[in-house]
Amino acid sequence: MRTARLPAVLLCLFVAALPAPSAWARIIDGVVAVVGEEPVTFSEVRDAAAEGLGIPVGDADLFLREEKDPRRILQWIETLVETVLVRRELTKTGQAVPEADIIRAVESVRKVNNLTEAQFTEALVREGITLEAYRKRLRWQMERGAIVRAKKFKEVTVTDEEVRVYYRENTERFREGGEIRLVTLHLPLPPEEGGVEPTVRLRIAARQATEHVRSGRTLPEVAELLSKSIPGGSVVSSDFVKSADLMPEIQKEIRRLRTGETSPPFFTGNGAYLVHVKERRGGTPPEFSKMKDALTEEMADRNSEKAYADIIAELKKAATIDIRL
Repeated sequence: MRTARLPAVLLCLFVAALPAPSAWARIIDGVVAVVGEEPVTFSEVRDAAAEGLGIPVGDADLFLREEKDPRRILQWIETLVETVLVRRELTKTGQAVPEADIIRAVESVRKVNNLTEAQFTEALVREGITLEAYRKRLRWQMERGAIVRAKKFKEVTVTDEEVRVYYRENTERFREGGEIRLVTLHLPLPPEEGGVEPTVRLRIAARQATEHVRSGRTLPEVAELLSKSIPGGSVVSSDFVKSADLMPEIQKEIRRLRTGETSPPFFTGNGAYLVHVKERRGGTPPEFSKMKDALTEEMADRNSEKAYADIIAELKKAATIDIRL
């Protein structure tokens, strides 16, 4: 049986996507890219960086202007270019996401999490994001979903047999009562320096840590590279420990990781962490029936990411894009 599922983004409070404002609302303050005849400005890149890093706009401005590696700035620009391409395509095909849908989606997320409006706003602030920025992010997620449904729906759907195969391939992640060996990088909240808030410096460093890991660096190497900006960072390589004895935040991350994989940064009250799974042993896998729905959704998410990448590649081929760095 084929189950049609798309990523359940509306149930997720914090998603890592970067939106762009409507073309007619833009202020031409330094064009960094042009998509067709539509400009992408520095202020949009700054706002996107602020939203993505969870830092104030002024700090994002400083971060971008002092960034020495143009490839890092290019990442923000590329995401905004993708936003323009997707929004133009949806408008052209009559499938633009109306503002009323965004309002309803935000309300749905708030109610599902059983939060008052004030509590919802406070929860967002703790994650370094404003309500308006969250609306923009949610719009972007809905637009991504809309274009995938329109162009690659069959490639995103998942069969029961595919889910069973995926379960067998990932059983180690879900074993209950087992033990695990980890390498854990801890980046503590740094002291205030140069007028920059400690949380801002920490989030920037966490972003840089992610980029270093993607380039093939080990966590000890990442700690060394970040030692000047985040003094006191530490790396711990553990012996086998019971998974159930780990911090709840770490337990949540390791369930997403296969052996040999490294998590993205996650934040607690005393800093940021990245964990690398070295080895697992023991434990009992849960029954397939208990995992089926979650794994179906996870597979649909992964299929959607691939489908989206293919769509963007097609749209870029057909577009005129001029990036000016």
